[in-house]
Amino acid sequence: MKTTIRLISLLLVVLFVLCSCQSSAPEIVPEYDSRVEAADLDGFKVTWGHCYTDTIYGFIDGTAHSDMALERERTIEDTMNCTIEVEYSGDTVYSTLRASVMSGQPYYDLVTAGTFGLVNDVRAGYLTGLSSLLDVENTDKWGTPNMLNSTIWKDDVYAVVPYAWPEVMYYSSFGYPISVNEDLIARLGVTDPREYVESLTWTWDKFEECLAAYTHDDGGRTIYGMATHSAYFAMMMFLSNGNTLSSYENGEVVCGAYTDSGFEALERARKIYFETCKDYFHPGDPWNYAGVDMFINGEMVLLTAPCNELFGTSKSLLYLTDNVGLIPYPQGPNATPGEYPSYHESLDYATGIPVNAKDPEATAIILDAMYEPFDEYKNKEDIVNYMAEQIFFDERDAGVLANMLKNTEYGFFLEGARGVIESVTSADNATITSLLESNESKYQQIVDDYMVHHYEGTVAVYGE
Repeated sequence: MKTTIRLISLLLVVLFVLCSCQSSAPEIVPEYDSRVEAADLDGFKVTWGHCYTDTIYGFIDGTAHSDMALERERTIEDTMNCTIEVEYSGDTVYSTLRASVMSGQPYYDLVTAGTFGLVNDVRAGYLTGLSSLLDVENTDKWGTPNMLNSTIWKDDVYAVVPYAWPEVMYYSSFGYPISVNEDLIARLGVTDPREYVESLTWTWDKFEECLAAYTHDDGGRTIYGMATHSAYFAMMMFLSNGNTLSSYENGEVVCGAYTDSGFEALERARKIYFETCKDYFHPGDPWNYAGVDMFINGEMVLLTAPCNELFGTSKSLLYLTDNVGLIPYPQGPNATPGEYPSYHESLDYATGIPVNAKDPEATAIILDAMYEPFDEYKNKEDIVNYMAEQIFFDERDAGVLANMLKNTEYGFFLEGARGVIESVTSADNATITSLLESNESKYQQIVDDYMVHHYEGTVAVYGE
């Protein structure tokens, strides 16, 4: 089955041709291109609303990186004759932003929050377009277009992320990698699945073999091969066959689920979940910290969880365990070997300038300087090396996560697009064909109301 969903906009056609060309290019790790210059801001005070309490610009307080961020703040204040006041206000950042804009009374000059909430503020016009204020085409610093697609709307990009900083970009609701209990792997005497990833043999068939081998009896207690939230599993299996939510094919924009490769991935996901590996998944649908706790307690060998539950806080998985591996989802026959896709519901550290900020130009100068790379991390390779040495238990884990982050796309969860994919694991008595047909008009509406406008903005900002 192959059903196309047509869009009218020629801009979309151009965009997807561009994206297709970019995805086939070899990865380059350039030095960051700094364009920040010293400026006298005449005592300007920027008020920065930050959604994440108990942090310093997102970093755990008292760590080397929080110290770097504070030192950067002091340097900017001293050299640019300005003051930076950060209010770590939690979720009230959203309501304060909206109340300020609607009343016309300036309050925040900068807002850092998750795109899960900010996407609606972007569409409502509460944030300032940034392409005239920042060099947003410096994607190594601000994030790539596919990474920022939830903050792009119609004609501009309205929030950027600290892509040149270590750690914080990985804390987001982004993923979803597979965590591996390496102690259980060693106890079972089986091959570390990292080796399958390295040898490019980490396929759907190998995945099924491993789930069967990993599920075992441990003194009367069943240790399961895997625990996963059904939505995460369905979406990652769908992406693992070289699919995206939308793509450009033969002169048309199509929904990836309605292509041959998308259909194949969803069929296999359904078969694994309900048939061949049904007994190897932990019963129920554990997610959030419940799944992490079960993984830590040794109840399963593999776990699918978002990255903000893997590390970043004292409750995170990697801080509470001794030996955890990280691998991508297995690849289907249509995937590009060694390219690991991912998706996100939210990038937690998106930063924008409210439309009624006191001085957007001065604010942008401060933002530009604040999010410059730290001296210790001049390029992406430096960040990956840091993550390998300080966060993960094996350098291969850091490489996998960096690969997935580079290839992440917005999952349009709030809009309902992920639900189309998730439906294949929510009903075991319906065919993939019937599920896709029943969701086709719903997906078309999502495309018309949301996707097309995000893609138009990408072309407007980044060119054809």
